[in-house]
Amino acid sequence: MDKKIQKYLKIAFALKIVKYTAVAVWLIASTGFNVARSQISYEVDTNNVAWGERATITARIGVNATDNLFSTDTFPLWTDSIPGGFEVLEVIGPDTLKPSENDPADWDFVVEKKWVVTAWEEASVDLPGARISVTPTLASEENQVEVQAEIIEVKWTTADQLKRAAPYLAYFLAALVIIILVIKTLEALGVWNSEKKTQIDEETIPAHILALEKLRELKERQSWLKGDAKTFQVELSGIIREYIDKRFMVHTLDKTSDEAVKIIKMLDISDGDKYAIESTLKVGDQIKFAKFKAAEDLHLKSLNACIDLVNNTKPSEDEVG
Repeated sequence: MDKKIQKYLKIAFALKIVKYTAVAVWLIASTGFNVARSQISYEVDTNNVAWGERATITARIGVNATDNLFSTDTFPLWTDSIPGGFEVLEVIGPDTLKPSENDPADWDFVVEKKWVVTAWEEASVDLPGARISVTPTLASEENQVEVQAEIIEVKWTTADQLKRAAPYLAYFLAALVIIILVIKTLEALGVWNSEKKTQIDEETIPAHILALEKLRELKERQSWLKGDAKTFQVELSGIIREYIDKRFMVHTLDKTSDEAVKIIKMLDISDGDKYAIESTLKVGDQIKFAKFKAAEDLHLKSLNACIDLVNNTKPSEDEVG
């Protein structure tokens, strides 16, 4: 089979996997969130109560028997308190009821749960379609607050927070696993290869920008001052040869320094740049092979000569355009 056809078949297969993955993630999300966000509603028997007075919060969930998506975990996990300063006195339900006339037609039945709450300090809770506020109870004397009981500080427990977060965390982990499986499948088909990403990125960067960045990093490390002059010269020679090969479409990386110098002398660059690079390569050979110990400033001189060569020979704006 023709290689192009094989490649197109792999891409088509990968796109099909991505499509099914998107559908799976959508189903997971819709199953978990539609009931919780779309069909649950709240009612309160009063919007304003005084300290110590009771209020009843009612949560209703419409359920379609065909979809069978209902779970009691959809209800808020309020046991002792409600965020906003309310204390839970009693939990009623859940109970199954018939839909009212105002409910959507696709509801086959309604699941209802109630919480009887109170508060001993100023409090407020906002729910979708419902709000309760607590205000102080005034005694007979003007501006004197009548304390009816000890004020109780109510907070969410860590266990309650974890219970509420658990379903959403499960959906997130499921989606993450699916994404990882898709990436692994694409890698197996050869459509995606994360190991080649860095190499591909370097190939898209202009040669002079890549070379100047590598030379800057080499200069910042100052490895020749740390007893590693040989490694420094090897890296310097590799960077400048790689730049020359990409910029002038020649091959010096696999050549000896003498062979590389002969190629460089034929390039359309200034004699000063040719001489500077020739000296740099020869100094590097002496350090790498003859155990020559160069002065510290000689290493820096070679590095600056390479930087000057790149700046002097990089494409002009007309060439880039």
